[in-house]
Amino acid sequence: MNGGSKRSTAQIGRKPAANIHHATRLADKIGCPLNQFITINYSKTDCRDDQATASFRLLLSSWFARWLRRHPKNTRACQPTYVYAFEAAGGQIAVHWLVHIPRGLIREFWRKVSEWVQITTGSVVNSGTVKHRRINKIVGLKRYILKGMDPHFARAWKIRPSAQGVIIGRRSGFSRNLGPTARQALSYKPKRFYAGTWTNAENRA
Repeated sequence: MNGGSKRSTAQIGRKPAANIHHATRLADKIGCPLNQFITINYSKTDCRDDQATASFRLLLSSWFARWLRRHPKNTRACQPTYVYAFEAAGGQIAVHWLVHIPRGLIREFWRKVSEWVQITTGSVVNSGTVKHRRINKIVGLKRYILKGMDPHFARAWKIRPSAQGVIIGRRSGFSRNLGPTARQALSYKPKRFYAGTWTNAENRA
């Protein structure tokens, strides 16, 4: 994940991008595939530009995580499982959030996101502030949210890079159960990029 709450970045670095890449694969491995795609446009709220990332992290920890862990329909005790990336192209600060939601909770989750945005930003949530859809193919979507990564590495990863503006705070991140420590505990074997191609299964990622 990117650095401190006041750090300013103009792109997603190689290591944070790699963490997101591997996190999406690990989500499948642990039986919690990322199945919902949420975009929150913070420029449509009263949240200050330099507070957008902090507001989203508050939404994750104090509202989403508690809702999921305590929900009686979460019968498998599914843990919060997600990746996200911020962008500020065209002067619009938004976050793309890829998350696993158990079956039976999806429609309620869609409604809750708008409530959480309203609470954490102190704003009335208007049309277009929150968009959601189901994820059918993770590979193309993963490349889409990583389009703001370092252009040198983006091209190597077959991602078409484009400038996504300056973000203050953590530009990208992932849930604890998808991070490097979790990967190590589960003996996840990341592949490396060599001479224009991913080795073995990574070539199909």
